[in-house]
Amino acid sequence: MHVLVAAHDFYPDPGAGGTGRYVYETARRLVDRGHRVSVVTRRRGDVPRRGTVEGIRVARYDCSIAEEWAGSIAGQLPRAVRAVATAIDDLTGGRPDLFSVQGHVTGLLADRAVDNDVPRVATFHSPWPTEYRIRTRESELAPWRRALNVELRLLVERRLLSRCDRVVTLSEYMGEECRRVYGLPADADHAVIPGGVDVERFRPDVGTYAPIAGATDDTSDADATVGANGGTLSGDSISFLTVRRLSKRMGHDLLLAAFAKVLDRYPGARLFVAGDGPLRDDLERRAVELGVDDRTTFLGYVPDEELPAAYATADAFVLPTTELEGFGLATLEALSSGTPVVGTPVGGTVEVLGSLVDRPSVPDELLLSSVDASELAGGMGVLADLDAAALQSLGRTCRRYAREQYTWDRTVTRLEAYYLAGG
Repeated sequence: MHVLVAAHDFYPDPGAGGTGRYVYETARRLVDRGHRVSVVTRRRGDVPRRGTVEGIRVARYDCSIAEEWAGSIAGQLPRAVRAVATAIDDLTGGRPDLFSVQGHVTGLLADRAVDNDVPRVATFHSPWPTEYRIRTRESELAPWRRALNVELRLLVERRLLSRCDRVVTLSEYMGEECRRVYGLPADADHAVIPGGVDVERFRPDVGTYAPIAGATDDTSDADATVGANGGTLSGDSISFLTVRRLSKRMGHDLLLAAFAKVLDRYPGARLFVAGDGPLRDDLERRAVELGVDDRTTFLGYVPDEELPAAYATADAFVLPTTELEGFGLATLEALSSGTPVVGTPVGGTVEVLGSLVDRPSVPDELLLSSVDASELAGGMGVLADLDAAALQSLGRTCRRYAREQYTWDRTVTRLEAYYLAGG
């Protein structure tokens, strides 16, 4: 089977997010199973326009998608249309066995170049217009332009979905979002196939991440013991980590407010914020206003090769999303690393953590019942209250859960079967 993927982004290209990681992890495993996979995606940074990544043929085209005004890409489209058509002809001759749509602009451009009778499957990661609404709530863009941008995104994504025979989502929640925004019929051919995690890459014994380990080694408590993954843990010296882009829906404001409450009980606790984005300056100012800046470290962008050690070094992970959590690959990466997770009840997090907290000895408080700073502080406090042995035991349970339920091989087995069933 030859699968052509039209992707919003692609790991390991610069700036690739969760969608890019998903495309890469699933594509390389399909290649391992004897299939051919070709990817067309936007070019970011100075990566080559053509190349092969772990057996995946990749073609990249130039097109800058403006953050706020969609009209700014109009002049780029003729060249982008030609570039994508040429790339697809080179990769597949326009005749792949299956066309996988995993990006709005790229998907729209690629759809024109793929023969109409080729089966099409949309992997719906998140509604594009909803993402835009959230991101631009406080924008200075004229209201009519913002409204037009929303409508353009609706038109593009609705068109793509109407062209697809089947739809995959990573969570039940995102399937419901697809129905809510686009009216996906209840009897549509829709499969929920959760994402996964590389359990060999994200594991407890990958070493320590110096910026976290060094900051937490300054405790002078003589009773210091070992934390979830071998780090120092004493009384109140627990270290919390979050890994996400610094943008509105990610919930960093909520996390800082909760952490201020945590420090009232555990003054030696530390918070590490990995990731960069447009809100960094605002969040650093907010940390000062709340009086938590001396216990909060903004790590900035953490290189991909250092992420496993960062997860493994922290005692606990926090996912404070306030809106639109389609699935949450970071949650799985933390769990696979043996690092317990506390998360808000938003989107796919309910599905990932819901089955975990049903297990014996896993505190219910790790999945909050509301998006609230006091409740988040309570969930973080539950982990801080655990002694070293209990925290280590919980970490082992978390890793076992990830290994049993969320490996990429498990994901790709289901995805491969779904692709072949409609071929």
